[in-house]
Amino acid sequence: MFLRNYWYVAASDQEVQDKPLGRTILGEPVVLFRTEDGEIGAMEDRCPHRQLPLSMGKRVGDTVQCHYHGLRFDRTGKCVRVPGQDLIPQSARVRTYPVAERYHWIWIWMGDPALADPAKITDFHWLDDPNWGAKASYLHVEANWQLVVDNLLDLTHLAFVHETT
Repeated sequence: MFLRNYWYVAASDQEVQDKPLGRTILGEPVVLFRTEDGEIGAMEDRCPHRQLPLSMGKRVGDTVQCHYHGLRFDRTGKCVRVPGQDLIPQSARVRTYPVAERYHWIWIWMGDPALADPAKITDFHWLDDPNWGAKASYLHVEANWQLVVDNLLDLTHLAFVHETT
């Protein structure tokens, strides 16, 4: 049970470079990648042929190539190459997600693509402002996301657990 029609931070801009990056967002496997001109793409992290995560593959030009049989998928999720055959089935495609790059973060919309308005991304302008001391980092926590949210919202523990902060 997740709120889908909202923007979520999927990665920092530095994490998505030449190699496809796999993440689980709202319980769904997603692969993030950059095209040759730096545009961000996001799609289901599962090749429709043998279900191998596309994040195990590599970027070839503006596509992600599956590591299993070399099928290539463009930013629209369409398969554009099947090695050894000219005919590419229309059904050979993966789900894609709207993305936006803002405030040194890659934002993803996991809900209805028609509702994905980048103007609704939360304002974190200070991350782009050199006069602020803000920085972003990724912290992988082996815990249920609800426990992490509970911890972050429970400010009464700060005086005891974080005495030197």
